[in-house]
Amino acid sequence: MIAIAGMGVLRFILNMSGVPNEIVKYFSMTAVMMAGSVYFAIATATHKERLKAAYLLVLPYMTVEVLALGYTWVSGRQTIFHAHEYSFGTSIAVHTIGHFVGGLTWEPLFGFLVMELIWVIYTGSRSLMKRKHAYN
Repeated sequence: MIAIAGMGVLRFILNMSGVPNEIVKYFSMTAVMMAGSVYFAIATATHKERLKAAYLLVLPYMTVEVLALGYTWVSGRQTIFHAHEYSFGTSIAVHTIGHFVGGLTWEPLFGFLVMELIWVIYTGSRSLMKRKHAYN
C-alpha cells in the first residue's frame, strides 16, 4: 500500500515539476499494484484474504487518483491524472466520481478475480510438479 501511494505521490510531484507526461507515465501505480497482486495471490491462504488484499491494493491508488483529480478540478491546472488518454474524453467531474465509485466497487473485484486466477495457476502448477517428482 505504501509503495502504491508513494508511486502516486512521486508521479504527481514529477508532473507538477514539469516533467513531460511521456516520462511521468512510466512511474506507474498500476505496475506496483500488479506486482502486489501477484504477491498476494501466492502469499494469501484464503479467498477472503485475497479479497481483502484486493481492496487494500486499490485504496491507495483510488485515494491518490481522487486527490490528484480533485486538485485539477479545484485549481484548473492540468495533470497527467486527467490527461486525454486516461480520461477517455470525460469531464473532470465524471472522471473523479468514476474513480471514486470504481475504487469502491468493480476495481477491487477485478483485482480479486485476477488474484484468484493467478492462485489457480500457481497451485495447479505446484500440484503438477509434486506429482511429477513423486513419480521420479
